[in-house]
Amino acid sequence: MPVTQPVLPGSSPDSRLASALLLKLVATGVVPTDTWDELSPSDQTQIAAAVDLASLVEALAVRRLLTPYQALRIRAGAVNGLVLGNYRVLDKIGAGGMGVVFRGEHLTFRTPVAIKALYVDGQKHRRSVDRFFLEVRAVATLKHPNIVAAVDAGEEPAAGPDGQAVPYLVMEYVPGSTLEDLIDRDGPMPVARAAAYAHQIADALTESHRCGLVHRDIKPSNIMIGPNGLAKLLDFGVARLPATTDRMTLDGAHLGTVGYMAPEQARNPRDVDGRADVFGLAATVFFALTGHMPFLPPGGSSTAKSLPSIREFRPELPAVFDSVLSRMMALDPITRTPTAAAAMRELAQFLGWSGQNPTPVTIAFPTARPTGPAPEHRGARVLIVDDEEPIRRVCRIALQHEPVHCDEAGTGPDAVASAMSHAYDLILLDVDLPGLNGELVLRKIRQQPPSAHLKVIMLSGRTPGDDLSRLLAAGADDFLTKPFSVVQLRSRVKAALRLKDAQDRSDLLTNRLAASNGEMERAISARDGELIHARGAMVLALAKLVERRSSETGAHLLRLQRYCRVLAEFAARTPAFADRLDPAFVMAIEAAAPLHDIGKVAIPDYVLNKPGRLTSDERAIMETHTTAGADTLAEVSARYPFATGFFHTAVEIARYHHEKWDGTGYPDRLSGEAIPLSARLVAIADVYDALRGRRVYKPGFTHEAAVAEMLDRSPGHFDPALLEVFRQIPGQFDRVFRDAVD
Repeated sequence: MPVTQPVLPGSSPDSRLASALLLKLVATGVVPTDTWDELSPSDQTQIAAAVDLASLVEALAVRRLLTPYQALRIRAGAVNGLVLGNYRVLDKIGAGGMGVVFRGEHLTFRTPVAIKALYVDGQKHRRSVDRFFLEVRAVATLKHPNIVAAVDAGEEPAAGPDGQAVPYLVMEYVPGSTLEDLIDRDGPMPVARAAAYAHQIADALTESHRCGLVHRDIKPSNIMIGPNGLAKLLDFGVARLPATTDRMTLDGAHLGTVGYMAPEQARNPRDVDGRADVFGLAATVFFALTGHMPFLPPGGSSTAKSLPSIREFRPELPAVFDSVLSRMMALDPITRTPTAAAAMRELAQFLGWSGQNPTPVTIAFPTARPTGPAPEHRGARVLIVDDEEPIRRVCRIALQHEPVHCDEAGTGPDAVASAMSHAYDLILLDVDLPGLNGELVLRKIRQQPPSAHLKVIMLSGRTPGDDLSRLLAAGADDFLTKPFSVVQLRSRVKAALRLKDAQDRSDLLTNRLAASNGEMERAISARDGELIHARGAMVLALAKLVERRSSETGAHLLRLQRYCRVLAEFAARTPAFADRLDPAFVMAIEAAAPLHDIGKVAIPDYVLNKPGRLTSDERAIMETHTTAGADTLAEVSARYPFATGFFHTAVEIARYHHEKWDGTGYPDRLSGEAIPLSARLVAIADVYDALRGRRVYKPGFTHEAAVAEMLDRSPGHFDPALLEVFRQIPGQFDRVFRDAVD
């Protein structure tokens, strides 16, 4: 039955009013159209036959087309405010001096939301409305897992009880209970749980203060605890907004909640800073542990002179807890814990505290995950290396809701031992470590990487930024300066793991492509072996024509192929390269290596064969041989699409074999693993042979001198992992050179 044409059983005024109301409820979305259409015809007829408003509301409520709250509002004659913008109001879940909070849902998507509505007289209290929208814009900038996120906002015309417009803010809906309700229901909390909730809120405040927002109403009822143990900060309705926008707080206005409000806020809320929130957070922790507010001043003003000892209520608590709360709730803001980040560090020592075991243990919150057998995918594996146990614990808690498994190490030698014995995806590595500092640990790991594309994020509280940047050239992927927030750590970890995953997938795709090409070439080789051999001969012939223009000799090309094969075969036996250097890839490198300098055909003779040092202009001309060679090979590959794997490898080698691990090479200034593996292999082989060979401008190096030059006097030039392989097999290179000497 079309909802726009309900059955009208009679023409009495009450029945007509009921029919009109039904039409309005469905048209506005209070009663969803699709839900109405799903009713049986008999149910639709019975509802539409209501003789008055009361019986209509009863019929809709019985069939759950209206919630109890909606039914109550409609009986009271308040229909207009049940839809605000694109959202249906379902229930009232809270109220305060700055508005009413409803549970609602999106009209189309049916996603649950929380809606904060401001009911004021727009003429008399426009200042409140203006401030409300300043709050909306400010809160919309906050993106933090421990802050209830803003979703939407607007102003619904004629939705108020007196027909006034109603401003509203739509937020994510967080199921669960407020911290106040939990304490009222279950009593005081264990130390570890209260500290964990407070630690999360301190992290949220760190982000809020960074954006210039001071909450000014931190209290248990403004902290929502979800079923997975995640704490979220609510209600920025009385927040002090950034200085450029906060013009709405009047001098002398009393904002906040007595008992949790800092003394300076009671005097002048306009001038408070983040320390007022630190005070409120500590008062909230006191309440969570005792069930009592720390200050119960007479007359409702903050006149207390000192903080009562928490051990008067909980004698089993550690004495140090009194000291921490005393600093966080110092009546003088000058002596108070200065920032929310500092409060996080203070609280971290209690995250795993247990009355039976004073040694801190890692707290594990239940997470909202489906029950059943564990998935086969292990997730990422992270090693946290820091000599400060609280820092390691903070890192663990920051990552507890991510699909990662965390191990810990407290010294440099332990870090190296753990890294070499497990296939980690990421290492969080402190710079200052006992036994072996972080930079040496990093270099050892990079020399013998235990897994492909291992990511390392350096951590330090004292190392200057320039020194941390220098560590990037030593093999670090990123760095964080202490103190860092949970949001910063989590975002850097996610970015590093996403990059590693992309590189792993790229390797997999490359290996599959190389394997496919290998199969194709083996099939062709079996059928057309002469063509394959002819291709190899043509490659050598073409490369030798190029080399005849320079002082190099043809034997260099044969040696280069053999160096590459030896180095690649030994590297393939290490964990870092085992999955990337299969026989087909090694064969492609060996076949394409002679074309590394094919671009020299475009270099003028006066530059190519100059006996002395090149000028800067001549050096720039010489460096173009990499791009000229790569462009030529790419053009041939595009015009004649055969042996795709061979040409792809040849282009990589020609363009990138002069790139350096630290990013100082050419032509593209690539660094680290951004340089193709084929080019990194050829770079070691090419430099070794160039050092050994005689030139018009230099004598040839001995084998020992060439090895020492590459290992000890070329920092940042080569891939450390490949250089470590070269370190173990220098005799193999010497034999290749002697067997194919010019």
